[in-house]
Amino acid sequence: MPMPGSLIRLTRSLRFQLAFWNAGVLVVLMAGLLTLLYLGTGLLLQRELDEVLQEDCRELELLTISNPAQIDLDIELKRKATSHEAQQWFAQIWRGGTLLATAGNPPLGAALGLEDQPDGRGELMGFRLVQQTTGNLRIRVGSSLDFLSEDLTRIQRLFFGSGLAVAVVSPLVGWFLAARAIGPVSDMLSTARRLDAASLEERLPVRGIGDELDRLAFTINQMLDRLAAYTSSQRDFVANAAHELRSPLAAVRALLEVTLNKDRPVEEYRELMQDLLEQVESLAGLVNSLLLLAEGDAGRLYRQGSSARLDRVLERAVEMFRPVAEQKNITLQFSPPPPATVLGDPAKIRQILSNLLDNALKFTPAGGRIDCNLVLDDPVHPAWAKLSVADTGPGVPNEYLEKVFDRFNRSDPAHQPMQPKTGTGLGLSICRAIVKALGGTIHMENRPTGGALLVVKLPCA
Repeated sequence: MPMPGSLIRLTRSLRFQLAFWNAGVLVVLMAGLLTLLYLGTGLLLQRELDEVLQEDCRELELLTISNPAQIDLDIELKRKATSHEAQQWFAQIWRGGTLLATAGNPPLGAALGLEDQPDGRGELMGFRLVQQTTGNLRIRVGSSLDFLSEDLTRIQRLFFGSGLAVAVVSPLVGWFLAARAIGPVSDMLSTARRLDAASLEERLPVRGIGDELDRLAFTINQMLDRLAAYTSSQRDFVANAAHELRSPLAAVRALLEVTLNKDRPVEEYRELMQDLLEQVESLAGLVNSLLLLAEGDAGRLYRQGSSARLDRVLERAVEMFRPVAEQKNITLQFSPPPPATVLGDPAKIRQILSNLLDNALKFTPAGGRIDCNLVLDDPVHPAWAKLSVADTGPGVPNEYLEKVFDRFNRSDPAHQPMQPKTGTGLGLSICRAIVKALGGTIHMENRPTGGALLVVKLPCA
C-alpha cells in the first residue's frame, strides 16, 4: 500500500531526518553503553565472588594448620555453611588423598570436578569454584552462581527499562530540538516565497549569532543584492534601449511617409533614400551594440584560444582616426609600441580601441591633444599589456567616474556643459564588457593637468 503524500513529505523533511537520526544514534549509543555496563557489572560481581572464595580458602588453611585436632575446624566449617546457606556455599579440605572435613552440600560433579585439576578458579555446573594447595593440603571452596544471576537479572531489567525510556523520549526530544534548529530555515523559506522579479527588496533574517544559518542567510542576501542590482540595471537597459530605438524608428517612419506622400523627381527620391539609409545604419549599429552587450552578459564574448597583436591593431586604429583628428584640429600623439600579443579576438580588440579613440575625440576640444601609449609589465615575459588613452578635454567629476561605463550613459550636462550629447552611450559599456570577458580591467581617472585618462589592462597570450 503506497504511503500518503503528506507522510512522504514528512519523512523527507529535514526536521524528521534530524529527529530520526538523533534518536537512532542516541538509542544505539545507549544500547551499547548499557550492554558494556551489564557485561562489566557481571565481571565485577564474579571477581568479587572469587576474592571472597579465595579469602575463605586462606582462612580455612590457617584454621586447619592451627587446629590439628579438627574440632574447631568442623565447627567453623558448619558455621560458615549455615551463614551462607542462601549462596549454597560449600568447602572441602583434603590432606593427601584423605578428606579431612567438609561442609555444605556440594554437587557431586562440582566436588569431584577439580580433584585432578591444578589450583585456580573455575566454573562448573552453575558453581563458582576456587582450589588452593599448600604442601599436601588441598582446600576447595565453592558457591552457587544463582544469586549472581538474580542480581544480573535485576540489573538487566533496570537497564532495559532505561533503554526503553530513552527510545521513547529521544524522538520527542529530537523532534523538539530539530524544530528549534531549523526554525530560521522556515523563516528563510517564508521570505524566499515572497520574493519575485518585481519585488527583490526583502532579505532573509539574520539572527546575529554567527552560526552556519546566519552565514547562509548573509550569503543569500548578498546574492539577492546582486540580483536586485542586475534586475534594476536590466530594467533600465531595456527602457533605455526602447527609447534609443524609438528615435531612429520614428525617423525611418517619417521618411517613408514623406516619400510616399506624393510623386517626386528621381533625384529627390535619391536624397530621401540616402537619409533613410543613414537612419537604418544608425539603427543597425545600435542593435549590434545591444547584441554585443547581450553576448557579454551571457559570457560569449571571448573565444577560447584566440589572440591578437595589440600593437598592430593599435597602429591601424590610430591611422584610421588620424584624419578625423586632423579635421578637428586635434593632435593624435602615438609612440611606436612594443610587440604585444594579448588574449582576444582581433575584431573585439579593434572595437575596444575604436571606442576609446572615438570617445577621446568627442570630448577633446579643437587644439587639444590625445596621447596613446602601450607598455608591458615585463619586456621579456610579459603577463599584462597596459594601454592608455589620455585627452585634454574637460574631464569627468570624480563622483561620476564609475558611472561612465554604465549602459546608455552620457556625460552629465549640468557638470559638463562642454561635452557633447551625441552617441548612444554604449561605447565604454562595450569596452568594459569585452575587457571583462578577456580577464582584464578598465578604469577612468582625471589627469592632474586636466583631461581624462582611460587605462585598459589585458592579459598577454
